Amino acid sequence: MTAQRGRGAITYPTGRLLAVIDDIGAARAAAEALVAAGFNPAAVALLEGAAGRDGLGRLGPPPSVLGSLIRAVQFMAMDQTPDFLVYERALDDGRAVMAVRVRERAEMLRARTVLDAHGAHFLNHFGRLMTEEVSRWRGPEPAIPDALRR
Repeated sequence: MTAQRGRGAITYPTGRLLAVIDDIGAARAAAEALVAAGFNPAAVALLEGAAGRDGLGRLGPPPSVLGSLIRAVQFMAMDQTPDFLVYERALDDGRAVMAVRVRERAEMLRARTVLDAHGAHFLNHFGRLMTEEVSRWRGPEPAIPDALRR
């Protein structure tokens, strides 16, 4: 599992598949299963609680002038800000968020299969040029403003 550097703002987690798992035990089992399936432990981040909320903000690259410009273009073309808020609220509600670094579609689909087997939902793949909704939220949704729901 990865340890990340500290900073405040959420940056776009390019090349990652994010998922919510409601049960922390199932999330820990999913992390182990991902490693057993051949994912590098450094590519698997299990986020829990307040520390997980901080970790969510560190999944993307460190802030930079070029990064800010790229993020502005991403924001206009494929804004996923509401998704980040949902992941934060899931952590606040005691759920876990899994983040798996994937390089290609086949790897993303393999990670999805492992996560699905452990009860994951609200899977989103944050690609370089687009964000793909892999699965929708299941169950009661976290409290977020109606204007931010998709």
